[in-house]
Amino acid sequence: MTQEQIALAGTGAMRLGRQEGEVIDRRRTITFRWNGKQQLAHPGDTIASALAAAGERVFSRSFKYHRPRGILTADHLDPGCQLQVGDEPNVRAAHRLVEADMDVRSQNTWPSLRFDVKAANGLVGRFLSAGFYYKTFIKPERLWPVYEKVLRQFVHAGSISPDTAHDYYDKRYAHPDVLVAGGGPAGMSAALAAARAGATVLLVDEQGALGGRLRWGGPAELHELHRLTAEIAAEPGIEVLTDSVVGGRFDDNWVAVVQRNLPNVVERLVKVRAKSFVVAPGLIERPYVFEGNDLPGVMLSTAARRLINLYAVKPGERAVVLTANPEGDGAVADLQRAGVDVAAVVDARHGTTVTRARGRSGVQSVELSDGRRIDADLLVTAVGWTAPTSLLNMSGDKPVYDPRSARFRPDPARLPDTVLATGRIVGDGSFSEIAAHGAAIGREAARRAAGIRARWQTQVPTRTPGEPVAEVPAKPVEIPDLTPAAHPELFRGHTHGFVDFSEDVSSKDLFTAVAEGYDSVELVKRYTTVTMGPGQGKLETVNAVAVVAEATGRTIAETGTTTWRPMYAPVTLGALAGRIFEPVRHSPMQAWHERQGAVPLVAGQWIRPEHYGDPAAEVRTVRNAVGIIDVTPIGKLDLRGPDVPELLNLLYVNKWNNLGVGRVRYGVMCAEDGVVLDDGVTGRLGEQHYLMSTTSSGAGTVWEWVENWLQTEHPDWQVHVTPVTTAYASINVAGPRSRELVGRLAEGVDLSPEAFGYMNVRTGTVAGVPDCVLWRIGFTGELSYEIHVPAAFGLHVWEALMSAGADLGVAPFGIEAQRILRLEKGHFIVGQDTDGLTQAYTAGLGSLVKLDKQDFIGKPELTWQAERGGYPLLVGLQPIDGRIVPAEASQIIAGGRIVGRITSSRMSPTLGRSICLGQVEAGLAKPGAVVTVRLIDGRNIPAAVTPQLAHVDPEGERQRV
Repeated sequence: MTQEQIALAGTGAMRLGRQEGEVIDRRRTITFRWNGKQQLAHPGDTIASALAAAGERVFSRSFKYHRPRGILTADHLDPGCQLQVGDEPNVRAAHRLVEADMDVRSQNTWPSLRFDVKAANGLVGRFLSAGFYYKTFIKPERLWPVYEKVLRQFVHAGSISPDTAHDYYDKRYAHPDVLVAGGGPAGMSAALAAARAGATVLLVDEQGALGGRLRWGGPAELHELHRLTAEIAAEPGIEVLTDSVVGGRFDDNWVAVVQRNLPNVVERLVKVRAKSFVVAPGLIERPYVFEGNDLPGVMLSTAARRLINLYAVKPGERAVVLTANPEGDGAVADLQRAGVDVAAVVDARHGTTVTRARGRSGVQSVELSDGRRIDADLLVTAVGWTAPTSLLNMSGDKPVYDPRSARFRPDPARLPDTVLATGRIVGDGSFSEIAAHGAAIGREAARRAAGIRARWQTQVPTRTPGEPVAEVPAKPVEIPDLTPAAHPELFRGHTHGFVDFSEDVSSKDLFTAVAEGYDSVELVKRYTTVTMGPGQGKLETVNAVAVVAEATGRTIAETGTTTWRPMYAPVTLGALAGRIFEPVRHSPMQAWHERQGAVPLVAGQWIRPEHYGDPAAEVRTVRNAVGIIDVTPIGKLDLRGPDVPELLNLLYVNKWNNLGVGRVRYGVMCAEDGVVLDDGVTGRLGEQHYLMSTTSSGAGTVWEWVENWLQTEHPDWQVHVTPVTTAYASINVAGPRSRELVGRLAEGVDLSPEAFGYMNVRTGTVAGVPDCVLWRIGFTGELSYEIHVPAAFGLHVWEALMSAGADLGVAPFGIEAQRILRLEKGHFIVGQDTDGLTQAYTAGLGSLVKLDKQDFIGKPELTWQAERGGYPLLVGLQPIDGRIVPAEASQIIAGGRIVGRITSSRMSPTLGRSICLGQVEAGLAKPGAVVTVRLIDGRNIPAAVTPQLAHVDPEGERQRV
């Protein structure tokens, strides 16, 4: 077959000749599969337009009754065009562009789309009325598992294989001055005007290209489209995101934008913080409710015009057009130009409407309210508009019904100053009037954004005094009026039809729900599930409100609307998760570690040295001479104010009122359930100045914890908290010769045991660097000094220590050696030797918990634990065979039961044998008790409980010298 023949075949049975505004590339033809059958398409086709060009009318089966469904809107909202593409379910085929070799299938149809066995549901439709799921499958309860199994077969969705490779999703942050939601004529004009006023603009549109209704209009509309598109492309201050949607607006214009189908990215969540937000979504054409309104061949006027003008597809052969507005009149002209035989134009403005459409797998005839019956395969309706006010509702607006225009309108008076609306959502008019309104709104949005930017500039603490602030025009921009055009109220004909095409909810179902007492539109929504399908009410809401109003005898205004909430459009879980933006942190000494061949360890957000080649040798260096370790990631909070002791008493389980200046105290924090949250030491540097340390992994959590209690429970306390974790480089100097090494570099600090004893803190100069904090603590179990140095001097002090201690045998040690050292000393690690159930007494902290304090976080639970007793305990363990190191998390068993677990285990270089910590039941925690440890290979070994947690120097003499 020649290229010309392939291209000709690719046009399909319903493909039209070239259209002025078409978006398909006729020079190329691609192939894809539809339910196993090969189809042809042009690049630029959507899946639905390619199939429609090939003569396909039925694309899916409905949710409840499995009725045949076809094209209704021909865009992202189309309820009848959700298909399976490869391993991706629920693809919106009237929006997704077709690609070569796509495997497209109908969803939840068996054995085929044409002959679907589940269509038998339609025969029992009277038993599936509103709320049937609340009335059936209730009793007997013993059959609930059977009901669930049966109902699961009717889930109307596609499928995904567990073997499918994970797609890549992304995340981004943006801070434009102005965000414009909607790329129609009003949105484009607003973006241009805002950018020309000096604002940075992000312009977002859900379609594949900008233009809105201009894209399927006539020559005049296409001319304006090309002009606006060219001007936007030439404007450097505007960033355009097409095939993207504004999903939700939150406080202070935090706006979620979902960007679709990027190269190598399925979806990207753009988190936008906009100074001004312009909402310009246009209008959504509303379906008409009548019998047979869901048959393939019944479509909206905008759908017919999209098919003809964008994709060069003939929507049908013989048409009836129900029109009540200029859009319907335009559809008549387009249909006639496309060669469709327009058998009748029914002008609802003169009182005639459609009563029903008849057919099996598509429209075959149309009955009118004047009694006529017309043979046709296409019924086009143009009966009114829905204003998609959801983004404005999320901003505080409550839409008001306007009976003159037969649609809900936003109320600008309810909007915050940073949110504006423009275009047809506000009112109707000529193109020039719509564009003028958009331009004025754009200039005003830029003016308001400039005011916010100027205010922010004056509040930046690093701003240079006298630095000029951008000028803000004081006079607001005059906004021209846009008045909605008059329109007849057309929602339902003289027969019942479908209101919600996604959920198979009919107007008759809504009448039934009202008759059963559900006369509130919010209750009707939940009872019938109307507006709760994939379209989320964009097509259905106004019709649902109108039918409920009719059923209750109220007006539409009195009935009100349902509530719009984020997200406006469906968002994948992958996009919400997105790419994890975890900052990679490392200390100022990282380059030195790398030069020394340190093996990197990912520890939360930090890259740390795990070891420098031989962890056992590093342990022996610390025990026998002196070693230094980079502990910069230790959390550090600077606390100042007269009420710091009160805060510490609240946070920690022990007492803090009598901590003297220059002293350090160990403390443990528990959550409200008494579970160990974090531990660390806090030192008092001055009368009202304290420095708190936390675990490396708990730094952020503890900071939030502290601020939460201060701001929500004790805002009256005078305490100022500053996180300073990254402001200091931290170095621990440990070993019997550590005093000698630190003494060679410290100035203004007396390091003698009498002047600077264990659990004390001093400030001074180290290696010529002033304002260093030194505290004498002993996580390794050896004499040691933890030095906190201003971060910029971290590498300098580290290298100075290495140089000054060369003759003392100084060497660096890593995290693995530190873990061994602390295990030898019996120091537990939060999150390693504790878990989400480990309360303070279980962690062996009974002597630390002061229940006689008036209050502290977790006290009620710990009081109960102490009174109850019998809780598990953290103990030291030594396998009888010292050559065996049980894996961490190995179970401790007794009598066929799990009675504990190994929490930490290593081979001790100091003792030459294996050592462990573990949690065991209270009855097995006595010193000398022998427990059974189940190894991962299934063997059982005995281990003895030690008299204390420490395996080395239990009296603590080495760290107190």
